[in-house]
Amino acid sequence: MKQLALSQFNDIYLIIIGFFLFFSVFIGAVFWAYRKGSKKHYDYLSKLPLREENLT
Repeated sequence: MKQLALSQFNDIYLIIIGFFLFFSVFIGAVFWAYRKGSKKHYDYLSKLPLREENLT
């Protein structure tokens, strides 16, 4: 079944475009997560569930 499905991908350019599109989105997500100044934001989000608030 896998061989039958892969035999339909005759156009190598679509495979290359898909790979580079996925790779660029992945690299963009990594740079977004490790951008300058994001540590403060992630520290705030990590302490958010433990924060006590007055519910009265």
